[in-house]
Amino acid sequence: MKKRYPHKKKVLLVNITRLGDMLQSTPTIAGIKMENPDCHITVLVEKQFEAICHIIPNIDRVIGIDLGFTCRALAAEKTGIIDAYEYVSKLVEELRAEEFDYCLNMSSSAYTAMLINLLNIPRAGGWTADPEGYRVIESEWARLFATSVHYHNRLYNSLNLVDIFRCSADIEQHPKHLLVHIEPDALSYVDTLIQDVGFSNSGPLIAVQAGASQAKRQWSPARFVEMIGILVKEYGARIILTGAPSERAIVDPIVEQCQSENVVSVVGKTTIPQLAALLHRCEVLITGDTGPMHISVATGTPVISMFLASAYGFETGPYGDGNIVLQPVIGCGPCNPNKACSKPDCHDMIPPRLVAELAIKRTNGVVEQIDPALADPRKVTVYSSFFDEYGFCNLRPLNAPDGDPYYRYREAYRKLWLDDLGGYGYQSNGPNIERRKSGLQIVHGEMEGLTDILSCAENGIDLIEALQEAITDQSISGQRLREINEGLAELDRVIEELGFHYAPMGALAKMFIFAKENLKGSDALDLASQMGGIYQDLARRCRKLGTYYADI
Repeated sequence: MKKRYPHKKKVLLVNITRLGDMLQSTPTIAGIKMENPDCHITVLVEKQFEAICHIIPNIDRVIGIDLGFTCRALAAEKTGIIDAYEYVSKLVEELRAEEFDYCLNMSSSAYTAMLINLLNIPRAGGWTADPEGYRVIESEWARLFATSVHYHNRLYNSLNLVDIFRCSADIEQHPKHLLVHIEPDALSYVDTLIQDVGFSNSGPLIAVQAGASQAKRQWSPARFVEMIGILVKEYGARIILTGAPSERAIVDPIVEQCQSENVVSVVGKTTIPQLAALLHRCEVLITGDTGPMHISVATGTPVISMFLASAYGFETGPYGDGNIVLQPVIGCGPCNPNKACSKPDCHDMIPPRLVAELAIKRTNGVVEQIDPALADPRKVTVYSSFFDEYGFCNLRPLNAPDGDPYYRYREAYRKLWLDDLGGYGYQSNGPNIERRKSGLQIVHGEMEGLTDILSCAENGIDLIEALQEAITDQSISGQRLREINEGLAELDRVIEELGFHYAPMGALAKMFIFAKENLKGSDALDLASQMGGIYQDLARRCRKLGTYYADI
């Protein structure tokens, strides 16, 4: 694997957003320790998520940041602004004193980028800021993250975000699953909790997480009731519904409608360590794309996960072997996570019986195949998670191996990024990919729009050569310089438009745009050289992508 900063001694990892994000960072944290055994790792996290850090292995120190206080202080104005300034200043002083040699900012917020800039850490991955306060994406893997989650690029990505983060930190070794400590006291509490329920059934103990972060990503209570009924009546299952106190309004009606002593709620009765212990005791968890899904995977308990609305299994799917992902087949999905949905038809694509049968099959071992009558590939794709030869998580379809219209694009992009960014060197059976004008015209099954972007990239290389000549040759007029710069601006505009017009070209175009936005320095000749490298990267990636696409 290509590495920028392979050796690390004192690391600051910034991840202040969500519970699931902290759990998804555990392979990166473990990998840093595996490759740098004497490394000291400090995690900076939003205070409300601090508890999860104390049961994550390999963290040496946890620092909680109270963003709520900062926001309230700023909103109060007057002395509140001073309070916020003093709070942040004290935090910056404390972090500077640690003299970190490497920082990985896993949060893309402008707030954390500026904070990292203030710490003067010599090496960084992820997001930081330049001296003028503009956000900078420090590595190509982090740019790939920002590219892959961009709305119309999502369907063409098959790299789990856990792996992209891991590679942003230059980490190759990792445990191939999420990690969490199971505390003995928490386990004892959970054993008593389960014993006190008094289940009359003796079948598998199955956890159900009915709540989700957004209403549109939450399966309806009626479907949960039907699915639970099948498990309890036909398979003698014992059902425990989990959730935070705020999810009682979702869970209580489900328990009431099930009308069974074998269906109980523990909503609000478990801390995060106790929830981890509970999920460890269960045989499977049925859930959406939630924090508990990641906790369950970390404890070693497999999941049956429904990726509804804006959730996309290839991005944030369960990171481990043999987990099940249900992805509705619908033209509007995955949808924009910031937009509400008044009619989430994707929920209708997943039959309750399918979920129940998959849960039972998974309690008996890894699911290798399913009854075609259970899962209509026109409505839902059922995937099983696995790791490829390079240790990257992927999803294998169990019911629609030939019916996925995005499969060929995803595989071509996967090979491109693992080769071009990671250096894993996929071997192609296609034509020579050395530079040549319009070279992709001879490739069978060309991706629409690819030749157009390649042509722009090659024109850009030529214009950069002319620009470098104009900068060094004082006899060349200012008018010529303006013409070259205008030509480059027009090329960049066309590349961006091609990325929007031809959806499969979006990732190539977005990576190019992010690279241009992250140019550093002020020397004209050096900037021209950097820009030339960016056009060369685009041209090379066009040829590789076309070749890989033709191979599939």
